Amino acid sequence: MFNILSTDKNLGFFLILPAVILLLLLTLFPIIYIVYFSFFEYSSNVDIPHQFIGLDNFKRLFTDDAFHNALSNTLFFTVVAVSIEFTLGLGFALLVMNFIEKVSVIKTILLIPMMIAPIAVAITWKFLYAPFVSPFNDLRIRLGYQPLLFTSDVKLAMPSIIFVDIWQWTPFIFLMMLAGLASLPKEPYEAAQIDGASPWQQFRDLTWKFLQPVIIITLLLRIMDAFRLFDQVFILTRGGPASVTDTLSYYIYKVAFRFWDIGWAAAMSLFMLAVTLIISAWFVGKLNVEK
Repeated sequence: MFNILSTDKNLGFFLILPAVILLLLLTLFPIIYIVYFSFFEYSSNVDIPHQFIGLDNFKRLFTDDAFHNALSNTLFFTVVAVSIEFTLGLGFALLVMNFIEKVSVIKTILLIPMMIAPIAVAITWKFLYAPFVSPFNDLRIRLGYQPLLFTSDVKLAMPSIIFVDIWQWTPFIFLMMLAGLASLPKEPYEAAQIDGASPWQQFRDLTWKFLQPVIIITLLLRIMDAFRLFDQVFILTRGGPASVTDTLSYYIYKVAFRFWDIGWAAAMSLFMLAVTLIISAWFVGKLNVEK
């Protein structure tokens, strides 16, 4: 035993082995359990035995309209929110680096929303979106207009959730882009200025290309997080009105803990896991190409 631990390599392996085993138990066991559930139909009545139904839960992925609605809502939210967050985050980072780099208080203010817990953000915006007590609607009422029903209007519910997500997570992209910009080499820019390149040409030919690895990692993290949106929907709209804000995570929650259809919820969870793995693999492939 002591001979096995004699080398630094073996010693390091045995030191991290308990942590590796714990991580495997915390990740593999739930996945295996979900896979097991997905082949069964579970009833909320404990007297009714669980019934093996094979791949029927997975077949519902192609026929369930509520699932298709939740998937389309999730994709719409992810594309719109992440696109706007990336544009704003990169723009703020360029602004700070080029014009107000020394004003550290600006950086601090821009990062505040990201530091607040998502559930606290959702509760705060629930108050700000309230029909009669929110500052927005109070001003509208004073001006003689009807209050806006931000979270109960079919046309406003999803944009309201997207706005909250943009407010909270644009600082994350701003921070990542700012770190990427701070690490750029100066020599290529000096050469470009000597050659008479305009600021736009420098951004297009130098900054954008140098930032590609940071951009890929940032978009990967944000897309994976946005794809599993739950907190804001749970607090603000509960999937309504008329299921226009039903996301995959919230729909799975309803199916599992309201309707007690654990097998169907497990199948959808595995679908979400598969989509996340595919997105991750694509971004990692892009990152390897950039390297």
